[in-house]
Amino acid sequence: MNHVLAFWVIAIFVFVTTYGALAIYALDSGKLDRYRIRPVTVHYPPLGWHYLVIGLNGLLSAGYYLAFVFLFGDRIIHSGPTTIWAVVLQVAGVLLVFELLYYAMHRWLHRPALFRWIHGIHHKVRYPEALDGLYINPGEALAALTLLFAGMYLFAPLSMVSFLVVAFIHAWANVVNHTSLVFPHPALGWMNSWVIRHDHHHWEDQNKNFSSILPFWDLLFGTYK
Repeated sequence: MNHVLAFWVIAIFVFVTTYGALAIYALDSGKLDRYRIRPVTVHYPPLGWHYLVIGLNGLLSAGYYLAFVFLFGDRIIHSGPTTIWAVVLQVAGVLLVFELLYYAMHRWLHRPALFRWIHGIHHKVRYPEALDGLYINPGEALAALTLLFAGMYLFAPLSMVSFLVVAFIHAWANVVNHTSLVFPHPALGWMNSWVIRHDHHHWEDQNKNFSSILPFWDLLFGTYK
């Protein structure tokens, strides 16, 4: 089972990374300028360092995922039959717990000393592009995944489907959040809300919108904007 899980984890990373790279290409080519949430005035940090950090964090995250699968997959993931309702409840439960833990960590990382030495690197990006969720301190990348794995552990045993759905949503949201693209089609409203909330966090008020996927905890704790 672990080899099957590893295959699908790699497939998710490849798909999401490819989508992110294509979104960056389309944005930088000017073809989607009319959908950019705000016009660009300066690109910082320098692109060479920028993409080196993103690439290294991507490899680190994929390696951590695979290590988790091979070390703990048999303990918390089962390959037996499941139901749609079981998948829905497991995915919702894991994401709600993860979002609470991530919310707490993200808000904590905005304390001046921690922001300066850890999280501030991510906020050097004022005009995020699709893969900029990986432009972070490597320790922060591993900490965020640890929180996701902790949420999975709490709801174990997860079905294989639930595990892969959670992995996909987490990776997908991290890319969409940073695209800086807002499309007018009503069917894409949920994606637009991710982009708008995270852009507000980067650009206007760093003390708002700490959640990554679900705004529930920001609404509850009064940090939603």
